[in-house]
Parts: sequence; structure tokens; C-alpha cells
Amino acid sequence: MGDTATRIGVYLAHPRPGSLNRALYDAVVAELLGRGCDVRAHDLYAEGFPPLLTAEETGTVAAADESADPQLALHRAEVAGLDALVLIHPNWWGMPPAVLTGWARPPTHAAPRARPR
Repeated sequence: MGDTATRIGVYLAHPRPGSLNRALYDAVVAELLGRGCDVRAHDLYAEGFPPLLTAEETGTVAAADESADPQLALHRAEVAGLDALVLIHPNWWGMPPAVLTGWARPPTHAAPRARPR
């Protein structure tokens, strides 16, 4: 792997700042940074990430265009370049919160290819 730091995305999907999930997120980010990782940390609720899909985003991967939304474009670019992904969320009624479900599809949908290392 050489001297290139491992790129890890850490994503929190919980609305309460004092939650156990937030404590886990903070601990994971601190541990990874302490180990020399290049960490991209995102609190999806704090960023106001919209969980809704647009009509344009419901097409197939081949038909999806690049997003005009700068927040979504940032997430797509980051996800494409990650070595690992950590998702921290509660399990509500057998599934993650809508913000995470809504986040998971657009950033991985028509994302640019990861650059070779």
C-alpha cells in the first residue's frame, strides 16, 4: 500500500447529537485519524442531506446523468475514491433511517470510477 493513507468514509445517520450513534461516530473518526487514515466524515442530518430521490435519479445506472446538486456531486466523488466505508445508524423498524437509504442510492448511482492506486 506504500505511504498512501487509507481513505475511509464515515457516515452518521442519526438526528440527535447526544445519541449513542453520535458517540460511536466520534470514536470511529478519532480512532481512524489516530491510525493515520484519510477520513471523510459526514453527519448526514447535520448536513441537511435530502433523503428524497428526484425523478431523474430513478432511471438505470446507464441513464443517470451527473448531478447538478453540489452536495451530491461531492459525496459521489468521495465515495468513488474510498478504500472503505463505515455507516453508523440506528435500526428503526427493521431498516436504517430514510436519510441513509436516500443517501445510499444517489452517491453510488452513476458515481465516477475510483482512480487506480
